[in-house]
Amino acid sequence: MTNGALQGLLYCGNILIPSLFPFMVLSSFAVKSGLSEFAGRILAPLTKKIFHTDGCAGAIILLGLVGGFPIGAKGVVTLYEEKKLDLKAAQAVTMFLVGGGPGFIVSVIGVAMYRDVRTGFIIWGCQLAAQIFLGIFSCRKLVYMPVTENNADYQKQKKTLSTSVIEAAESGIQGIISLCGLVIIFSCLFGLSEDIKIISGLEYLLKSVHLPENICRSIFPVLWEVTKGCNTCCMNAVPIWLISFALGWGGLCVHFQIYALVENLHISKLKFMIYRLAQGIISAILTYICFLFYSPSENVYTDLSIPSVHSYTGSFAGSMALIAMCVIFTLSVGKSDGRQGR
Repeated sequence: MTNGALQGLLYCGNILIPSLFPFMVLSSFAVKSGLSEFAGRILAPLTKKIFHTDGCAGAIILLGLVGGFPIGAKGVVTLYEEKKLDLKAAQAVTMFLVGGGPGFIVSVIGVAMYRDVRTGFIIWGCQLAAQIFLGIFSCRKLVYMPVTENNADYQKQKKTLSTSVIEAAESGIQGIISLCGLVIIFSCLFGLSEDIKIISGLEYLLKSVHLPENICRSIFPVLWEVTKGCNTCCMNAVPIWLISFALGWGGLCVHFQIYALVENLHISKLKFMIYRLAQGIISAILTYICFLFYSPSENVYTDLSIPSVHSYTGSFAGSMALIAMCVIFTLSVGKSDGRQGR
């Protein structure tokens, strides 16, 4: 259990915080500052035709696709809270805007794990294709409702640049702390399951139906938490399509992160899990097909034993410093607000 907690801290410090925190702040800032409305004028024809949503959702969809989980859900909730997206549209967009971004898939999985940047881009491309396909399916029944100045339900007074930055930073801090907390908790629970031999027992059951041993060792980390699942798949040298499935499925840890963010949207958890399963299957099939035509160099998938997660990206010490700065920032803003109130 202790090792699980330590591993969770390493995942947060070296992968999640450096790769996700900037995008979480940016997604909130795009909505609060009105940047999403500006981008919406450009994206409106595309988002209206494909997803039946107003252009302001297009900026968040774009951020969600390139930022990775849970950036999309964070942005959708902000749009809904700012009354720039109705409930049905927010629910529909949430169903497909969950997936790994290039910062994680290309740099961590492609470059660090498999030592081949093209592998990372192929997997990311398959994820994008699966998400867009599910997005078209999810939003097919939506009725396009443009945001206009005459629609009082969608009006929100524009905030100043400084206010937008502060509120976006606070929102990003709250989001990243919640995310990291869940990752550590899930890592602890998985470590505890290993300590009391639950995982080994489940692996034995899988082996009894004659599944390959490396897949048996990888499938439960994949279902549980995406970062650990991808790391385990790589070390066990499983077929590359299983990693693509892991990214599409997202892991129960990511599911709970999204549930916490979109609580006010009242989405169906069962429907959400079905979409994740479909995304994982579609991504795996597309990846399998792509690698029938792409053959990496022979040394790419050899010696895949990764020494430790902290070699992937970023600096653990730097991430801890970033968290400390975030806490100081939050406290200072809180004190400033208190003085203004008096």
